Amino acid sequence: MPILCGSDLSPGSADALAAAIALAERRGDKELILVHIAEAGDQAPVMNDAQKTLSEQSDEFVARVPVRIEVRAGATAETLADLAIAEGADLIVVGAGPRAAGRLGSFAGHLVEVTAVPVLLVRDPGPWVEFGRGERAVKVLVGVDDSATGDVALHWLKAMRQIGPVDVTLGAVYYPDEACHKYGLKLQSHVERDPEVEELLTRDLLHRFEPAVGAGEVEARMRLGLGRIGDHLIELAQDTGVDAIVVGTRQRTGLGKLGSVSSVVVANAPQSVICIPPEAQVPIQTTPRIRRVLVATDLTPFANRAVPYAFSIAQGGEVHLLHVMSHEDDTSPQELHARLLAMRPTGVATALHAHVERSDDTAERIGQISSRLGVDIICIASHNRSGLGRALLGSVADRLLRETRIPVLILRPAP
Repeated sequence: MPILCGSDLSPGSADALAAAIALAERRGDKELILVHIAEAGDQAPVMNDAQKTLSEQSDEFVARVPVRIEVRAGATAETLADLAIAEGADLIVVGAGPRAAGRLGSFAGHLVEVTAVPVLLVRDPGPWVEFGRGERAVKVLVGVDDSATGDVALHWLKAMRQIGPVDVTLGAVYYPDEACHKYGLKLQSHVERDPEVEELLTRDLLHRFEPAVGAGEVEARMRLGLGRIGDHLIELAQDTGVDAIVVGTRQRTGLGKLGSVSSVVVANAPQSVICIPPEAQVPIQTTPRIRRVLVATDLTPFANRAVPYAFSIAQGGEVHLLHVMSHEDDTSPQELHARLLAMRPTGVATALHAHVERSDDTAERIGQISSRLGVDIICIASHNRSGLGRALLGSVADRLLRETRIPVLILRPAP
């Protein structure tokens, strides 16, 4: 898959070309595509002049990779995005200058919105050129949240680390009320850092990147959210001295609070920015490691049938067996704890931990405990209630799917 480098024929486009050539050489690509998108209706002399300027730009570099020049006409961002797909490119590189402002900022932001191919907006080509020569690692901060788009960005970075050293800072911005609810912790303050939350977030961030294939260091950094996430990511990038910020984009998929993250970073970050769209064809670099499994049961015979599945999945790891009792339940927690421990299948040596919790919202509590324990998958049996029973009692399994991003294995009694 080639790199496609977009040029507006300005001197600043040379920065993008320098970075693109360095990356293409490091990857051992067979060619690099240098593209200028002219305005629709431009005459042949204008197109020929553009071709000549691109040739002069590429001739300034002594490249070990052939550069193919293309001049097209049309809407700049859309035409560039479409050409990248048609050519099978896996990266678009464009210049962005010290800040994306005015027309350039509008183009960069629009390109990020419409493309299905990762985009590198180059503000300083130096780190990329040195990385391409094998002189240093490139340092990046990746903004990580609970979305699947974040997983795509992490796989993209793992692929980068296999062509050269990439030092990765996993960055997260947290809002104390949301984080405490996620982990089932008591909120201490809306405006002060929470060490317990940050410890759990650090654990989860590092786990998301495991196994950390390729070369380079990996660390996790937190930032207390008091404003826009994009602004906080830029602050983290400044603190850690990275060369680029990597963000996943959600484009038109219902963004909520995170919706403007990529646009804020693209417009305001002094570093280069790499945007990974949700549709990007990024090869899966590693498979998840399932080490901790949580199985929840209401202690009915059918619900208990989910327990053996948890042990089957967690071979060599650990199983956390959870029962959530209501506040009105006067059963002894110690008795319930003993019943849970007695559910270990015969002859199975997998580590078992029992948990008894009180809550009148079973699904919410299961989600919170699974997040606090850092489990990799949840097992649960669904009683498959329907009609009036489901309307009155609700479905714990259905609600759990909305409460957590952790994969859920649901055992059903019947179709």
